[in-house]
Amino acid sequence: MRTLQVTVLSCLVVFAGCDRSKPAPEGEAVGTTASTVGESRAVRASGSSALQPLVNAAKEKYEASHPKTSIEVSAGGSKKGLSDVASGAVDVGNSDIFAAADQKATLVDHKVAVVGFAVMANKGAFNEKVPALTKEQIGQIFTGAIKNWKEVGGASQAIAVINRAPGSGTRTVFGNAILGGDRFVESQTEDNSGQLVTKLKSTPGAISYLALSFAQDGLWVGGIVKDGKTIEPTEANITSGAYPIWSYEHMYTKGEAKGATKEFLDYVLGTEFQSSVLPGVKGFIPVAKMTASKDID
Repeated sequence: MRTLQVTVLSCLVVFAGCDRSKPAPEGEAVGTTASTVGESRAVRASGSSALQPLVNAAKEKYEASHPKTSIEVSAGGSKKGLSDVASGAVDVGNSDIFAAADQKATLVDHKVAVVGFAVMANKGAFNEKVPALTKEQIGQIFTGAIKNWKEVGGASQAIAVINRAPGSGTRTVFGNAILGGDRFVESQTEDNSGQLVTKLKSTPGAISYLALSFAQDGLWVGGIVKDGKTIEPTEANITSGAYPIWSYEHMYTKGEAKGATKEFLDYVLGTEFQSSVLPGVKGFIPVAKMTASKDID
């Protein structure tokens, strides 16, 4: 028995001498690292409702493989997204437009996609024979000079213009491309793209402008007539620049992205998302496919 006790004691001494690890920090379990005991992280994004479908697709895919990170997405318009990220209220500002001159010193631009915009309207017998409009006709509708569908080749039906709110990036992109600025007729407005679709469908004669990601069978979606030919808002026409109403989709950060925000943006800009996920989200085009370019909206 005495021999057995000596043997056990010797083994304990040997193991004690071999254990030269430092004691675990207070409150941390032995054998764990900071990454395995870290708390859940949130990335907050706000801004463009036109960009929201793509960000939601990224959110769904990313959260599935990163269960400790949540992506919180809200709309409100591009200008709100830019203001929110500049003030530090969110981590990412989603925008259809470039940051203003006074914001560019502090904000970092991440171009994640391209999206086209088109005139969309309530669909009915009054416009079934109007496949497209000239740029001049579109301009006259949205400045209030044309007030009835019969003036553009349709049947008699009063046109009800529904504009986007002044903070909308869609309004800025469309206004600059068609009107040369914010020269829209006074009308009812709608802040959210999804709600605008509902309003167009339920308002006879209504017309507005939306990102192509919101085009649906129940809406009239028009191309642009130029030199007697209709230029449809297709991917080929957008990437070549033949169709003029498009914008980069930006995800701005205040300074260089860090931590969970950087990891999420790296995913959105990475090969897997850009080549496999993004092309499957209606209306969006990878920036790498563009032959046309622009540095202003």
